[in-house]
Amino acid sequence: MTHPVCMTVDVEDFYDGMAALGHTVARPAGTPDGLVSLLDRLETQPSKPKVTLFVVGNYAESVRFDLDAFVAAGHEIASHGPDHGRLPSGGLVAWLRQGRQVLEDLLGVPVRGFRSPRFDIPGDGDLERYRHDLAEAGYHYVSDASLLGARSPVREVPVLSWRGVRVGGGSYQRLLPFSTVAAAARSSTQPAVLYYHSYDFDGTLPPLTAMRSPMLARQLLGRGRIAPIAWRLTERFGSETCDHVTR
Repeated sequence: MTHPVCMTVDVEDFYDGMAALGHTVARPAGTPDGLVSLLDRLETQPSKPKVTLFVVGNYAESVRFDLDAFVAAGHEIASHGPDHGRLPSGGLVAWLRQGRQVLEDLLGVPVRGFRSPRFDIPGDGDLERYRHDLAEAGYHYVSDASLLGARSPVREVPVLSWRGVRVGGGSYQRLLPFSTVAAAARSSTQPAVLYYHSYDFDGTLPPLTAMRSPMLARQLLGRGRIAPIAWRLTERFGSETCDHVTR
């Protein structure tokens, strides 16, 4: 294997994300925060994998001390936008810059990377303009599902794909054999970016008995397979931060 694996985690609130999609889900009382258990598991792995956390700005304050612990342990903080809504049709550069600055002000670390919620791109589909907006907002790289190529003013580290399937994503990994994901990571011709959510590693998801719609069922079914697959991949390949591989 000649290219590194980069484990990435979108740090966001499951319930806010569902609401942004128009699906309000009742939040169980006493919902925990799973970042502590995620960090503890990373620290026990022999390879000491380093991960990139793409953090939603308006969620960061509620997990501030956990994020501080990740920073102290050598992990990377990147932006997942100031909120988990759609990319704005106007004022996009300001919105992008806000997502970066709120994390830098809160945590006192440089934020070099960006990933849009749901891998959104602007509604006009102008990927080149979007990449220039990211550069203007102060970002050095972007990790999403698109690839502009040599014309991009920011480095691109897209999520691992295989035969058109986004196998780097936990939502796909719960449906695929581990051997398929591992083979795709091993044969990748660029950094193999794995993509998870903070709620894949904690107790914040609603129970299966809460399923009341096909949308919620798609979100929950097979979710318990994701964390074990992530640990197997990082145990086998290790992990480096996106910032490290884009310098």
